[in-house]
Amino acid sequence: VLFETLAQTITRYDGFVEKFVGDAVLAVFGAPVAHEDDPARACDAALEMLERVAALSREWAVRLGQPVTLHVGIHTGPVVAGSLGGAAGDAYAVTGDTVNTTSRLLTAAAPGTILTSEATRGLAQHRFAFESAGELMLRGKTEPFVVHRLVGALAEPGSSRGLAALGLAAPLVGRTDELDQLLSAFERMERGRTQVVSLVGEAGTGKSRLIAEFLARLDADGRLARTAVRRAACSSLGEPTYGVFGALFGEAYQVEPADSLDVARRKLAAGLNSLGAPVLSYVLGLEGEVHPDIEPEQLQRQIVLAARALVERRVEREPLLLLVEDLHWADIASVDLLRQVVDQLPDRPLMVLLSHRPDTTPPLVTRAAQSVIRVAPLSTDETRALVAGFFGASADLEQLQDFIAGRSGGNPLFAEEIVRSLVGRGLLQREGGRWTCATVSEAVVPPTLHGLLLSRVDGLPVAARRLLQEAAVLGATFDGALLRAVATEPGAIDAELARLAEADFVQPLGPWHERTRYRFTHALVHEVVYQNLLLSRRTELHERVGRALEQAAGPRPERLSDLEALGHHWSLSADKLRGARYLVAAGDWARAVYANDDAIRHYDRALQTLAECPGGGGDARTAHERLADLLGLTGRRAEALAHYEAVRKDSERDGDRVAAARVQRKIGGLYWEAGDRERAGACFTSGLELLGEHDDPIERAHLFQEMGRLAFRAGDNAGAITWAERALAEATHEEEAATEPERAREATTMRAQAYNTLGVALARTGRLTEAVEQIERSIGLAETRDLLQAACRGYTNLGVLFSSLDPRRSIETCLRGLETAKKVGDLGFQSRLYANLAVAYCALTDRCEAEGIEAAQTAIDLDRRLGLLDHLAIPLIVLGQIHQCHGEHREAFAMYEEALGLAEQIGEPQLLFPCYDGLATLYLDAGNTGQAEAYLTKAQEVCARAGVEPDALMVLPFLC
Repeated sequence: VLFETLAQTITRYDGFVEKFVGDAVLAVFGAPVAHEDDPARACDAALEMLERVAALSREWAVRLGQPVTLHVGIHTGPVVAGSLGGAAGDAYAVTGDTVNTTSRLLTAAAPGTILTSEATRGLAQHRFAFESAGELMLRGKTEPFVVHRLVGALAEPGSSRGLAALGLAAPLVGRTDELDQLLSAFERMERGRTQVVSLVGEAGTGKSRLIAEFLARLDADGRLARTAVRRAACSSLGEPTYGVFGALFGEAYQVEPADSLDVARRKLAAGLNSLGAPVLSYVLGLEGEVHPDIEPEQLQRQIVLAARALVERRVEREPLLLLVEDLHWADIASVDLLRQVVDQLPDRPLMVLLSHRPDTTPPLVTRAAQSVIRVAPLSTDETRALVAGFFGASADLEQLQDFIAGRSGGNPLFAEEIVRSLVGRGLLQREGGRWTCATVSEAVVPPTLHGLLLSRVDGLPVAARRLLQEAAVLGATFDGALLRAVATEPGAIDAELARLAEADFVQPLGPWHERTRYRFTHALVHEVVYQNLLLSRRTELHERVGRALEQAAGPRPERLSDLEALGHHWSLSADKLRGARYLVAAGDWARAVYANDDAIRHYDRALQTLAECPGGGGDARTAHERLADLLGLTGRRAEALAHYEAVRKDSERDGDRVAAARVQRKIGGLYWEAGDRERAGACFTSGLELLGEHDDPIERAHLFQEMGRLAFRAGDNAGAITWAERALAEATHEEEAATEPERAREATTMRAQAYNTLGVALARTGRLTEAVEQIERSIGLAETRDLLQAACRGYTNLGVLFSSLDPRRSIETCLRGLETAKKVGDLGFQSRLYANLAVAYCALTDRCEAEGIEAAQTAIDLDRRLGLLDHLAIPLIVLGQIHQCHGEHREAFAMYEEALGLAEQIGEPQLLFPCYDGLATLYLDAGNTGQAEAYLTKAQEVCARAGVEPDALMVLPFLC
């Protein structure tokens, strides 16, 4: 009897009795059928089981000599569920840590109590009262486990769909028209015209929020105080007959959920009898049996008459607003009763406001005014505004706004739950008065949305659900032909896709008659379906997709999209090494077309995949180095250095001297960009020491070239020319001898860079015509071989040279270089070219104020953002010179002094000289001859140490 009682209670709330173990029962809510409120159902069932066991105990205690007690543990989390044996007829079962934790909570619960986890409390606290039970050390847990006691149901349940508990609130967004329509309907009702208004929208589109805002507006205007408001919220468990009207009348007579049957009857008796309508006790569920003298049809007529009398009596005293939320779960009897009452009272101050989903037909009235307000999804901009509203002016979360706008599909509930999940997992945090968010790709779909969407998925036929899962592995958008190639039942996919489209899970892209590509109707639908696949099933399906893609793409995929898809699916299959190699190939392809962000993403994912692969060391080293190359290019030097260090250690351990030297050179380049010339030189020297006489000539050329650049920036122009010529000789010889295209391309790159270094060193010694020839040779060679970074350097230097030789061509050259730098994505060269443009606009044209100052400031902003201290001094000097020319001495002083602080740390003559010279002139203009002479002396000393005339550093200050 006891087990039967417990099983009946569990089943009543759509739970599943998984098994009886001794004197215990394991109940599951959310599998095999999911509901959006499964944690609340579990709590309801637990409370009712305590009540029913207490009733049994009163009957059995005397006979047994002791009371019968029950204790309950409830936890919420993922489980592995299904017919785990795999054979036909195997029992449905659940396993996993969630089951084990629930068992520990059961053991810890005292007789007559219910212990829950924090996860369950968080998802059910809107409907139930809990009290803290502290922390417990549960077997199998390394950390203390927070637990709560379930006390009972709340008298006034709140909403589980909000962020108030997190201290976040947003204004109503994108609902101005809908709110105006509600207020207009209310005004018509006040004038004595009955209004029936339906708010129609999918789950989570904001129907409840719109109602709350509507009531708040009425309250603020003072109109709500003059209006009787009665509310009924329908339950997904289903409503008893006349349940909606029962809730409305119960509220009218202050019947509380905790009232006993006798108390509720006493509260209602006087009011209902005075209306001559004791029959309404049936509506309230206070009478279990109909009087034998009353025919069912007669009872129904009496209920309608009594309901009308009750409503009419109320509206004679004051306007009445009836709110019925979630009408799609209402009982048919209530809907029909509502229709009849409203139609009999068309000219009263009565407003009936209904909220329901699109697949529900509201009660159709024939005499009262009826309107429908469709609550559509928010636009992208409105969703962004909603997210911005949560965090106020302190937020700087544009990436988060874009992420949520893309993920939520305009559904405010989904947007709110994503925010809730991010906060709950510590990815979105308040630091002081400011919110910050970690990489948004780490976000997961909130559990409450899992339930919301899984309840729809679980309602599908088996074949359709299986195909939906197979489609989910393909992605949010998928190809019908590919799905046919991997489907378990390929012959049935047309019919099942049509079924899924009709059920609003997927939709075809393009004309219906083609139906070659499809997409999930909502990003979250796709994620929930995919994430709820067993890992073994998911792994097997990804391999199946990978093989189908290989068959379609052939042995040498010709499209980047094919490589990306192959990398994605194989990396999630059992053959992860295969996937990682495809991902590296995709990164190489993206890098070759300067899609750097995509390439970084592919290399990073390849490394994550390789971390799970034994024997992938060589592949990992390649991915580390290529990722570091791009991270350095985009200004993320600290990350790049970490990846280079990983390669260096592996190379030295394996005795690969060429690889170790190459990485030393690249690490030196990072220090160079950070302005640390000493450490950069040490890295280049170390690289040369690692290489033997007959080791890789191209790597030697690279290192010779870097030593040449270092000598040039130190003012050793003769040394720079010598190093550049050595690099050119090595590269030219290797280019002629190379048999591999990639090696020939690298040799060509070195020639282009060596010509550039040779050119700037010649320019510094006054041989400008020869310098232009060498740099133009560098650019021509780079562009012929599509070496755009080398071309950027050439354009940067050529623009400086033309400022003296051919001013018109200077601006044209800088703009062309800037276009190339943007194409490459090289922010460092963009900064240099903006600085050069600022000089050209202000020195050579009348466009200084319109474009020159903006160009200089853009360069400064880029350098600050990227931490390019090596270059920041240059645009500061340029802006200082501009302010000086415009007589803005205070602003000029500020620019020169900041630039000088950087220049003195770096020690470069071409940076120090213009700072000293500019400050000397400013002090002279200010009448401070002493300071002016001191800075002029420093400027002369810089020229003397560098062995160049002042004119050389004045005319050509910013070569690289």
